[in-house]
Amino acid sequence: MNPGGEPRESAYSPARLPRQATAHAAGRSWAKVKQGLRQSIFWAYERGSWQYDVMVLVILAFIFLTPASWFHDRPRLQLSDLHHVQGIVQLSHKKNLWTFQVDARLVQTEGKPNLQSVLQDVLKSRLRRPFTVRSVIPVKDRTGVILGYDVSLQTR
Repeated sequence: MNPGGEPRESAYSPARLPRQATAHAAGRSWAKVKQGLRQSIFWAYERGSWQYDVMVLVILAFIFLTPASWFHDRPRLQLSDLHHVQGIVQLSHKKNLWTFQVDARLVQTEGKPNLQSVLQDVLKSRLRRPFTVRSVIPVKDRTGVILGYDVSLQTR
């Protein structure tokens, strides 16, 4: 310590370092950043390390905090094997109003000419209460083939 109480300027203080030394330090820090990114991308951290825990937290935050509207996630009618899939999807329910999507193959198998009566028969087992069909809107693919129907019902 200096007897006068004033600290002396160190030989290694930032003011005395030459430009080359500060550039070298910046290069080393950039190398550490690149190494950290590489290890994050290739998941190279040991299980239980703080870096591993941070990566898991980021993934969980993405899963639980991302709005579903970003993914346009909505049940869609698929041409699928009806032996495994029932062919009826409930889209909404508000008080006594129901909306379903019904696979077109369920409707065609009945052979009745009136579409609303066929849909009423198909949905009777699903709803198990008296209802009236309010509207039927065909769901078509890009080529115009009817895949199914959006059916709005009102229970009594």
